[in-house]
Amino acid sequence: MEVEKLKKEYDVQVDWRPFFLRPETPPEGLPLPAYVRERMKDPNNPLKRRAAEAGLKMVDRDIIPSTRRAHQAAEFAREQGRLEPFHAALLRRYWSEGQDLWQWDTLRGAAQEAGVDPEAMQRAVEEGRYRQVVEDAIREAQEMGIQAVPTFVLGDRFALQGAQEYGVFQQVMQRLGVKPRAPRPG
Repeated sequence: MEVEKLKKEYDVQVDWRPFFLRPETPPEGLPLPAYVRERMKDPNNPLKRRAAEAGLKMVDRDIIPSTRRAHQAAEFAREQGRLEPFHAALLRRYWSEGQDLWQWDTLRGAAQEAGVDPEAMQRAVEEGRYRQVVEDAIREAQEMGIQAVPTFVLGDRFALQGAQEYGVFQQVMQRLGVKPRAPRPG
């Protein structure tokens, strides 16, 4: 939501990078902790409130999925020049439809939607072609001190961890000296 707004207002490049919030998550997932489930059910939850304001639906879930396959599949999509639409399809499928990011049906559907060959993607991931790429990127994120999902690194100087209000992004852009795009005529 906020990232799309930022891309429209400022001349920025977005690069989605992998990170395992819970690296111990097995393929079948982990139960969502009760305190998180309760926080997500709260109608005043800031994340749900912002999603609703943006016209997005967020489903409740009981399982934290393993994202290992999804990150490897995303690297395949990156190589095909289709990371952005693949990532958008995964986010929607996870947050709005409650799909499991470990399941091939979810990943193949997102691939097809993004214009990525689902068979080639699955084959490459099953062969382990992107395992090391993902592990290296996660190690780099850990070395940078990243501990939350999402984390936004702006101008290689500022890291915003967790979901943020749009005004926070604007403040960081000001501190970086980045001016908004000129309004387009018409």
